[in-house]
Amino acid sequence: MKILNIKKLNTLLKFLSLALACGLFSTGCHLGQPGSASFASVVVAGRSVQEIEQAAAAVFQGDGYRAFRTAEGGMLFEKEGSRANQIGTAGIVGAHYGAQVNVRVRAEIVDLGAGSHRLQCHAYMVSNAGDSFFEDEKPLSNLRGGPYQDLLDEVAKRLKQP
Repeated sequence: MKILNIKKLNTLLKFLSLALACGLFSTGCHLGQPGSASFASVVVAGRSVQEIEQAAAAVFQGDGYRAFRTAEGGMLFEKEGSRANQIGTAGIVGAHYGAQVNVRVRAEIVDLGAGSHRLQCHAYMVSNAGDSFFEDEKPLSNLRGGPYQDLLDEVAKRLKQP
């Protein structure tokens, strides 16, 4: 039986501690928010739902998204995915043969009372978008919410300007 090297064990424990700390800190400012707001969200005070919707549509359209309304009254933004999105979703072979992947963002406005609203969204990679049988929508993990948080931060910034 081989005796475990204490130095290697210490190194392993340090690595695991660092990995755990990185995982905890990567949740960012959304730690105390409800799960539905944990991907990307901003709180906007003193603006109407219509103003928030218009600002969100302008920001997302400025980033290349097409804006849609959902049957439930929510907002939907969609654009063609990058080559990296295609490879990550459809694989190298699928991307080589032209598999189409779209980035879809579902956004909603939640009334928080006292004139405040939370604009929150979640993003998905969508294969075969629009195909009623083959469409496959895969949610992105919360760790990939940074670019979408940036878009929502831009919405909030625009709404703060007079």
